[in-house]
Amino acid sequence: SHPFILSAPSEVDGEKPSRGRVVCITSGKGGVAKTTSAASFALGLAHAGCKICVVDFDVGLRNLDIHLGMERRVVFDLVNVMLGEANLKQSLIKDKRNENLVMLAASQTRDKDVLTVEGVEKVLAELTSLFDYVILDSPAGIESGAKHAMYFADDAIIVTNPELS
Repeated sequence: SHPFILSAPSEVDGEKPSRGRVVCITSGKGGVAKTTSAASFALGLAHAGCKICVVDFDVGLRNLDIHLGMERRVVFDLVNVMLGEANLKQSLIKDKRNENLVMLAASQTRDKDVLTVEGVEKVLAELTSLFDYVILDSPAGIESGAKHAMYFADDAIIVTNPELS
């Protein structure tokens, strides 16, 4: 009952996509530079002229805002939007260096169990109507935040490193 899921490639491939593309940056391991990769990928696409929103899905442990130098400007976050406590326009933080880049922060005060498929779908549907790419910075592992970040992704970039652990 989720029309947004499994809609690629026809809706996002080709010259005239009907919505923005959702790309999840993920890994099963922590400390492999997912957030650094998400921030760099988002900024690179923004520099190329694409309209980008990068979303931090690491609820309870956000740090994408720090990577992008936006940590002092977070007022509302992903969970506030999902729960209807704030609207998207109030919650998106514009990058000061590139007008094509905005960020939606993760909540630091809520638990990751607050994420729901319906809530995430609602937020992503709105974001993909506004942006060329929506980049999802997934938390490590396969818990709730990571699963919700991957659920609606058109593409995934899996970050790895050769460290033996």
